[in-house]
Amino acid sequence: MNNPKEYPLIFYSQNPVTEQKLIDYPNSKTGFTESFFEQKLQKYFKSHILKDVVINDGRKFPYQPDYVFHYAEHNLFIDIEIDEPYAYISKKPIHIDDEKRNDYFLNKGWSIIRFAEIQITKYPELCCKIISEHIRNLTGENIWIEGFHELDELNIVKAWDFYEASTMATDSYRQTYLKFLKTINVQKSCVNIIADGIFLDIQIRKTKAVLENESSIKEFNESAKVSIFLEYIVPYIGHFECEKNFEGKIFIEFTIYISKHHSFYSFSFDTDFIEIENYIINCYYVRTEKMNCFEITNKIKDESLKQVVLIADDPAYPTLISDISSDELILVKKYRNSFMPSNYRYVNIDILIENSLEIKYH
Repeated sequence: MNNPKEYPLIFYSQNPVTEQKLIDYPNSKTGFTESFFEQKLQKYFKSHILKDVVINDGRKFPYQPDYVFHYAEHNLFIDIEIDEPYAYISKKPIHIDDEKRNDYFLNKGWSIIRFAEIQITKYPELCCKIISEHIRNLTGENIWIEGFHELDELNIVKAWDFYEASTMATDSYRQTYLKFLKTINVQKSCVNIIADGIFLDIQIRKTKAVLENESSIKEFNESAKVSIFLEYIVPYIGHFECEKNFEGKIFIEFTIYISKHHSFYSFSFDTDFIEIENYIINCYYVRTEKMNCFEITNKIKDESLKQVVLIADDPAYPTLISDISSDELILVKKYRNSFMPSNYRYVNIDILIENSLEIKYH
């Protein structure tokens, strides 16, 4: 356990997990920030995140986690909590002493991660990195932290006492960061950039192998940086019609799908929200047990996405995207020996990768 006076608070149970039966238990008091963070959790940890559930042990007023990470393969349960310094309406100080609640879950063999509300609001990816590292520590599986390995460390937040929480309430402290959250949470992305992580990782590895034998190159990064990668994609987004919808900027989502059975160390997120010219880009990294090609094309069709930059190149895709208009799709694919159709606009992925590796020449 880290310093009990600082967030994130991380608790490891010393008890084995007893057989747990979780039952649905709707929560009418879900906080605004919890709904926002849920979008990140559901995309990063998808089928492992549970909400509105409690342990069915006969308690009349059961303790309800904000979110539960459940990994059946390892019999792992993590209680993920978001702590606010005071109640939004009543202004009453809260989360001053959660020891009794913590002991309940620890005695059940669960571990606990508690974030301060401001942390998940301003640094959602870094909070997901903390969760990923915790899963790695408990399971020994490095796959959970791939993609996060070059992110900065999450800023520590001092835990508050009753007096400090009361002062925060008087000063409307929560409004200083919730204003941003309320704005970003209602935005619908104008363009979705979606990447098949297996394809992307293979291309980065191949590029690095070629560059290692290039005498004119002095050095380059071990992994491609997402911010630089996106910087070179952004000009192509001008093909689409985009309205400025976020403080005079255009809102974009970038989602990478990667199978849990594949490594992904060649690509790294290096920031949370990325601002490039007139664009704000919100990044997601989705580890899935399904086939990437089906997961991606289902997302495009199920969510009726109309302006998509698809980073993929596989024999399965041409059939899957055959009914998507060429006006709605830009392909980022191999220049040579590509499986992808030729009737779409496309970008050569080699150039994007080389730039995002930040190559230094002699």
